[in-house]
Amino acid sequence: MSRDRERRARPPREHHAPAGRTLIWLGLLLVLVIVGGIAAFGGRLTGGDDAAGGATQGQAEATGSGPVTQVLFREGLRREEMARVLQRETGLSARRYLELTAPSRRGQLLARTTRPTSLEGFLFPATYPVAEGDSVEDVVDAQVEAFRQYTADIDYSYARRRNLTRFDVLILASMIEREASDSRERRIIAGVMYNRLRAGMRLDIDATVQYALGEWKPELTASDLDIDSPYNTRKFPGLPPGPICNPGEDSIRAAARPIATDFLYYVARADGTDRHYFARTPAEFEQAVARARANAGG
Repeated sequence: MSRDRERRARPPREHHAPAGRTLIWLGLLLVLVIVGGIAAFGGRLTGGDDAAGGATQGQAEATGSGPVTQVLFREGLRREEMARVLQRETGLSARRYLELTAPSRRGQLLARTTRPTSLEGFLFPATYPVAEGDSVEDVVDAQVEAFRQYTADIDYSYARRRNLTRFDVLILASMIEREASDSRERRIIAGVMYNRLRAGMRLDIDATVQYALGEWKPELTASDLDIDSPYNTRKFPGLPPGPICNPGEDSIRAAARPIATDFLYYVARADGTDRHYFARTPAEFEQAVARARANAGG
């Protein structure tokens, strides 16, 4: 998070959706109350087991209605990456996906903002079954519907008391998703972000610079860190104007309800654990940085 943070950008992880929650059931439930729904897009909404970067090869399976390709969108992908995954696995147009998820009235309504907003952050990461005849619109609709279903019961009162909106929480969640590899640290890192916002400090999140650059660049140069973008939290205080990726449910819940601590800093341990050292003061932080460098052999 800081100028001395050693941590490389981690590969995005997949979302492990709870077993039994399915898009076909979402569609059937909607049919009970309205005409239509998403039943035609049916199949299981599941996550895979491979935690490496990118996307696994979609697996076609024979059904009564024709072959179905399981398309995995992992946690932490930006919409441009999701577009490429979709086209590679199904042949559906990446360009159309980007058009449908670009700043629009739909995003504005979801974010409850006063300006056209992209669907970044609302494209829920999971595995989606794409059948012959399904369109890009079907996939985007399914992702947005899954976001609604998986976040419907989240309590935002903690954030609201701190003058943060639901969209602010989603922005925080997207940064947590890119920063926290260890699930045990998500709520602690969320707490650090809350503390820095309250103190008027810059968030100093490297992933926001990477987002501004348009790539998850492992090593950032001085010129990278000085990029003149509202997403650059190394240069500008406060939250970036929107999410920097599409986070999973755990990161959203962590952003909505962080662990209260007095930590203001963290640095990757660089010891192979994907965990961090946390610090309260600049002096403690410098000591943590020295430990991390020693771990890395520096």
